[in-house]
Amino acid sequence: MIPAAYFLGFVFYSFLGWIWETTYCSVKAKHFINRGFLNGPIIPIYGFGAVLIMIAVNLLAPLAAPVPAFNFTIINILLVFLGGMFLATILEFTVATIMETWFHLKLWDYSKNRFNFKGRICLKCSLFFGLLSVLFIMVIEPLTTHAATQIPDKIINIATGIVLLLLLLDIGISVFSLLKLNERLRAAEEIINAKVGTGLVEAAKIRDTIQEKIGERLDENQLLSRFHYQGRRMAKAYPGSVSLKHMEVWEKLKTHVKKPAK
Repeated sequence: MIPAAYFLGFVFYSFLGWIWETTYCSVKAKHFINRGFLNGPIIPIYGFGAVLIMIAVNLLAPLAAPVPAFNFTIINILLVFLGGMFLATILEFTVATIMETWFHLKLWDYSKNRFNFKGRICLKCSLFFGLLSVLFIMVIEPLTTHAATQIPDKIINIATGIVLLLLLLDIGISVFSLLKLNERLRAAEEIINAKVGTGLVEAAKIRDTIQEKIGERLDENQLLSRFHYQGRRMAKAYPGSVSLKHMEVWEKLKTHVKKPAK
């Protein structure tokens, strides 16, 4: 049951992270933004962070937290804050490095923030992660753990199997699409720049992506509107993102997906 509980905890906190980021970014942009690189309503980095913090707390400093949370000592709160801040910052840096190295895509850039490191992490966000860790360990986790104990093991195991299957399917589709993203961007870039010889050959390779054969006179907006769904969704979900290989066409795609539907 423990692995199943941890997995469902990962999914649940990934969902809470999606709610937080989607709400924050949607309010800031004044229109709905579906955050995350997966299609489902989860952002795994929050789930991984929560599970790492739970494991660290259980191994190093068990805080079998009663409610209300103010029964905790200042020392415990400080340890959770610093530990959560450290773990979440390392996780964010690792994810940013993987995205840039494997997919050549920078989803966030803190270069304009003070006290940042390579634009991947910054002090402001690290402090936020620390506060979030305290809220999580002191308030949210005890309540969810108590609720989970009321659910029969059989139901938890069945739910785990179903959710795991859906999550693996979503991850497979999303990762494959990200791996193909630079090829699709390169083909679109060559077509837009009227490199007819190579452009049409590359276009033929991704005609399933654009959904029809591409001619020499294909309009740029038509090309972008027929760009693969996953690519358009990522461009819309992360308006501040940067393609490290095909910056110009990625910027055009982001601008295109921001236009209101006619």
